[in-house]
Amino acid sequence: MELRHLKYFIKVADKLNFTEAAAELFVTQSTLSQQIKQLENELGVPLFDRLAKKVYLTEAGYEFLPYAVKTLRDAEFGKQRLLDLQDVRTGELKIGIIYSLINFLPPVIAAFHKKHPGIKFTIGYHQTNTLIAMLKERKYDMVMCYQPQRNDPMLDVELLYQSPLSVVMSKKHPLAIRKEIPLDLLSSFPLALPTTNFHARSVLDQLAADCHVELKPSVEMNGVLLLLQLASDGHWISVLSKAATYEHPDLVAVPLAEKGMMRASIITLKDTYEKKAMKEFKKLVLDHVKKEWAIRKME
Repeated sequence: MELRHLKYFIKVADKLNFTEAAAELFVTQSTLSQQIKQLENELGVPLFDRLAKKVYLTEAGYEFLPYAVKTLRDAEFGKQRLLDLQDVRTGELKIGIIYSLINFLPPVIAAFHKKHPGIKFTIGYHQTNTLIAMLKERKYDMVMCYQPQRNDPMLDVELLYQSPLSVVMSKKHPLAIRKEIPLDLLSSFPLALPTTNFHARSVLDQLAADCHVELKPSVEMNGVLLLLQLASDGHWISVLSKAATYEHPDLVAVPLAEKGMMRASIITLKDTYEKKAMKEFKKLVLDHVKKEWAIRKME
């Protein structure tokens, strides 16, 4: 049994489609089928049921899958540990991030790259829920996003800062002079909210449910920048993390009276090997964000 066999098996188990799996693995479908058949012959059991054009994991396939994933992951961790022992500063850091934290990233990457120019960065921008899912699929080494509302035993979470869930609006809006705004006042103004798959919306909906307040947004959008642009015209209000407005001087963010809190964090998977480059980069991020956040709180 070779690692290649395990890699192919895991991909087919994920896609449940030989054509799609072959395309992502950059091999022909016939090659993929042959490799899976070799693995099944070696194990002495079928791993997939092939019914017409559909593919399903057999009971043996379900049992074998977590061991295949662990074996492949352990092999990669072992390789990385050997590289770290040799102090080899090459490789790749895969980082996922949300909109509110994007502005913190460029100076950290620049500082890190000057010291370790051999490290390649792959960076993706998504919503919190998507980032967490992709982290668990090991598509990212770390993500910078809001802490999930429920504790997850798979995740290690390091807090960067806390930002209150706030009503975001133009400085010319009549609500802009308030110190805080109760939820039940939101229905009196045209309301534009992020869609329900955004973390800010999840926190807001939970607050509304706890307070028995019904929210009736006139607009729902799946982009924070679009919501900020909409709020800047003075007609609309939105509800987002206060941190989302720091690069928008024409906007003001007034905290909700119900005290919803957004916790920006660095999140990694527990029980995984952290390469040296990753540890060093994470420390740079923590130091930089905490310094910048302290400055912003004083402004």
